[in-house]
Amino acid sequence: MQREFGRLRISGTVLSKRKILALIENNHVRDWDDPRLYTLIALRRRRVPPEAILSFVNELRVTKAETTINTKRFEQCIRRYLEVTVSRLMLVLDPIPVIINNIPEDYIEIVELPFSKDPASSVHTVPFTRTVYIEPSDFRKSASKDFFRLAPGTSVGLLKVPYPITATGFETDPGTGLVTLVHARYERPDEGTAFKKPKSYIHWVAKCPSKNSPVKATVRVFNPLFKSDDPNARPEGFLSDVNPCSEEIFPNAMVETGIEEIKRTAPWPRHREEQSEAASGITPPETVRSQGMRVAYFCLDRDSTETKLILNRIISLKEDVKKA
Repeated sequence: MQREFGRLRISGTVLSKRKILALIENNHVRDWDDPRLYTLIALRRRRVPPEAILSFVNELRVTKAETTINTKRFEQCIRRYLEVTVSRLMLVLDPIPVIINNIPEDYIEIVELPFSKDPASSVHTVPFTRTVYIEPSDFRKSASKDFFRLAPGTSVGLLKVPYPITATGFETDPGTGLVTLVHARYERPDEGTAFKKPKSYIHWVAKCPSKNSPVKATVRVFNPLFKSDDPNARPEGFLSDVNPCSEEIFPNAMVETGIEEIKRTAPWPRHREEQSEAASGITPPETVRSQGMRVAYFCLDRDSTETKLILNRIISLKEDVKKA
C-alpha cells in the first residue's frame, strides 16, 4: 500500500530547518526551542498541550497538495483546550500602585478566588490590602462615557472584593507624564445601606509582605515572528520580514500567591506524556500552566530559579485583532 502526504505549512512562520538555522545564526531567535518557533521542542517549551496539537492535526483534511493553514486555527485549538483545563490567577504585567486612602495601613481582608470557572472547583485565598496593583490600561486620567474602568471620580470593582473603589486622584512622572500612582476610596456602604454594583471589574494584586504578596516575575510575551503571513514571498528574503517586536519582556510583573499552589501541584491536568515525567521524578517547569485572568495563558519557563520567576505566554485569551 502506498501513502502520499502533502507538505503542511503554517502561515506567518517558517518550518524549513535551513531557514530556522538562519534565524538562529542571525540572532533573531535563541535556539531551536525558542517559543516563537513552531518546532516540536519550541511548542513543548511554550507548553502547548499535546491534546491541542492532536486536535489541530485531526481537524486538517488529508491532501496530497501543499497546504498552508492559517495560524489562527492552531491557536483556537490551544485556547479551547486550555480554557477548560488550567487554573486561573490574577497577574499584572506592568503594575501601577493604587493606594486606598480610607483603609488603614495594616488592613488585611482575605478574599476567596476559585481556580476555575467551575463552581465546584477548589478555591484559594489572597489578601486585599490598602495598596493594590493594577494594569495601566485599567486607568485613565480623565473619565469618558465609553470607558468603564478606573478614572478620577469613577468606580470599578476589584475581582471578588466585596465593594468597589473610586479613584480620587493620581500622580505622574514629570518627565514622561505616565501615571505612577493612583489614589482611591473604598466604597464600603454604611450598615443597612445597599451599594451600587459597578459596571465592570478589573484584576489586581495586593501588596502584603506578611502573606508573601505579590510574587514578582519576569513575563515574556511572544508576538508573531514575522510581519506578514507569507515571509517566503518577500523579494528581499524571509529574514527581511522578521518582526523586531516579536518578544516583549515585562520585568516587573506581579502574580498573586495562588501561583505557589499551582507550582506545588503541577502538572495539571496530567497528560500521558507528563505522567511519565512525574513518575520519573522529573517535573519540567513548563508544566506549570495558568490563565492570567483578562491577560493570557502562561507557563513557567525553564530559566526560572528559586528566586526568579520567568513566565512565557502560551497564547492570548482571544484572537489578536491585528491577525484578523
